[in-house]
Formats: sequence, structure tokens, C-alpha cells
Amino acid sequence: MPSLLHLSALLMPLSLTAALPFTGPVHPPAVAAVTRSAARPVSRPGAPVPLAGRAALAAPARSSRVHSMPLPGLGPALMPKPAPAPPPAAAAPHSGFPAHFTAPYVETWGSPSALARAREAAGLRYFTLAFVISDGGCTGAFDGTIALRDPEWLAAVGELRAAGGDVAVSFGGSAGRELALACGTVESLKAAYRQVVETFGLTRIDFDIEGAALDDEHSVDRRNQALAELQREYAAAGHELAVQYTLPVNPWGLSANALAVLTNARQHRLDVDVVNLMTMDYGPDLDMGDAAISAANGAHGQLGRLWPDRTSDQLWAMEGNTVMIGVNDAVNEVFTTADAADLAAFAKAKGIRLLAFWSLGRDRPCTLEGTFSDVCSGTAQSRDDFSRTLNLNRP
Repeated sequence: MPSLLHLSALLMPLSLTAALPFTGPVHPPAVAAVTRSAARPVSRPGAPVPLAGRAALAAPARSSRVHSMPLPGLGPALMPKPAPAPPPAAAAPHSGFPAHFTAPYVETWGSPSALARAREAAGLRYFTLAFVISDGGCTGAFDGTIALRDPEWLAAVGELRAAGGDVAVSFGGSAGRELALACGTVESLKAAYRQVVETFGLTRIDFDIEGAALDDEHSVDRRNQALAELQREYAAAGHELAVQYTLPVNPWGLSANALAVLTNARQHRLDVDVVNLMTMDYGPDLDMGDAAISAANGAHGQLGRLWPDRTSDQLWAMEGNTVMIGVNDAVNEVFTTADAADLAAFAKAKGIRLLAFWSLGRDRPCTLEGTFSDVCSGTAQSRDDFSRTLNLNRP
């Protein structure tokens, strides 16, 4: 899935009373379609390509400045100074995830207020923050440039958790280096993952592995060993850490190199909670709703061969399905709101654990339909249609 190099940052511990002031974003009814930047990674035609890298153009930069009005009769020297924000530390305690949930990918280079807006407008309570990649060394940063302890993101996550929601954090994507490629040892990689988990108080982490990272056997093995050890250490301390893999698929199921990642995870005794299928960017002309369902059916059989001791219902409860809403990178592929309704009905009937989509910032109409954009879907819709339709947690 996409990962972009923009500027924004992440979380801090949350005493909500200390959170920065919240100002809602301006939401125009439609956004002109934008063409793909030459600097962004280009999807591979004819092959499954995850969502990473699709947001480089996405949301406008946010400002952390707070404007205050002068008090009558006081010059600048006498104006009261705002109290300094407390130093970032860690996110507020997690609230956890239900048995079935929808958690769209959120562009962390955009405004943290997107979480509250989507919760209020579409009833979404769970989100996947994208993407943590290497900052150039063995340390994670959002989009490779955004520090993990951004006070506005920490405040937004704390506010969400106080309302009964939660976040997962996704590592990897189609651009940048996932930490297993940047950290040379299992111990250093485990420490890098632990830093993210503890900064956000996470109980769920996602790994969007695609492209070259999918075929790098050394990093695949190092990642699975580090995660298995980290998961066991947290379990011994009474802390849950669910690991989900987000992997490319064909319309008939997981690709061979994606299955190799899962096979290696089994060998390291890593407990994989969800196998999340990236049902997008196939290449040829396809009905994208049918293709997402076909991929899910194919993966169900594949997972049964990897986990032969599990029942059919348990295997469905291991699956996730992540679509690219609207026009995909291959512009002949369009996932419509009707496709979303079909997929949501299928997921509910089968008991699929997770639905997601790329991306929250694209869930609005473009001025011009049929064109790929990082900031709108390019298909006929109203604002938040996909969020509402794919939301497994709507009351």
C-alpha cells in the first residue's frame, strides 16, 4: 500500500486536557483530480501492487500554530503567553479492536483531525496509520520523515481512544524502506518495532509488504523472527500484540512470494492474526468487486493449507480485504460504491475480520471522474460514501 514522503508527525501520551486545540479541516464538496507525481513510485502494470506510495500529493500541509487574538488595551509585550505544550511521551492507553472491524488507511502526512472528522461523519472508530518506514537508519518515522511523537497525532489518537476507537500502525508500503531492510540484526529490528509499539501503546501492527521487500528472503526472515520474539515477550508481560500481514493478491488468491512470507512466519511460530489481501491494481479490465471476492475465496483455500488445523470459520476470521477505492493506479480498474456494498455484504456473510481501503483522504468525489488522483476517488460518490458502506462497525 502507499507510503509517501511528506511532512506531518505522530503521537504523544494523552491527557486529553493537555491536547492541542482541535480545529476541523475545510472540506470542499469536490476536488480537482491530480495527476500522479513523477517522484512517486509507479505501479507495476499487470501485477498486483499494494497501496503504498499513493499519497505523495495528498493532503495539504497542516500547521501546528495556534492563533490568539490580542486582548483589548494590552500591547504585545503585555499579552499573556500561551502555556507550553507538555513534552511528547507516549500515546494514551489503547481501547482495543472488536471481532470484526473496518480500519481504513490514513495518510499521516495529512491533518490528524481526519480521525475525528471521519468518526463524526461516517461512524468510523478504527484506523490504520500509514506508513512507518526507515528514516535513513534503523529507526522508524512516518513516511520516513515524520517523527513518531507528534503532539497533534498523539492528541488525535487519545481523543479517538477516549471515544471507544483505536488505531493500528502500518509498516512498509510501496515506497521507502521497511525497517527489516534497514536494520541488520534481529535485536536492532525488534528494538525499532518496540519503539513504535510503545510510543503509541499499540495492540495491533500491520505490515504492508510488497515489491522488492516481498522477495528479500533475509529481511522476510529477520522480520518474522523479530516479531515472533517481540510477540512472545509482550505476551509474557500480559500485553497483547496482534500482527497482521497486508499482501498482494491476484484475483485467484495470494501470490507465491506472499505465501512464502506466511510460511516463514509459521516456521518462526509468529501468530499471524490477519492476512489482509490488497485487492487492487491487477492490470487487466476486471469487475473490481467480483475480483475482491474471488481473491478472498482463493485465499481462503490457501490459508487452509497453511493452517490445516483451523476450521473454515476460523480461516475466514483470519482474512482482511483492502481495496483501492475509485480509480486504481491502473485507471481501467475502478472500485465503485456498488462494489463496496457487495464486498461489505460478502464480508459480513463470511465473518471476515477486517475491511480497509486506500485511503481515507480519497473518500470524496473528484471534479473530473475517471482520472486517478491522490486526493479523491475519481468515481461517482458523495463525501464519505465508501467509509459508510464498508464500515462493519456501524450501529
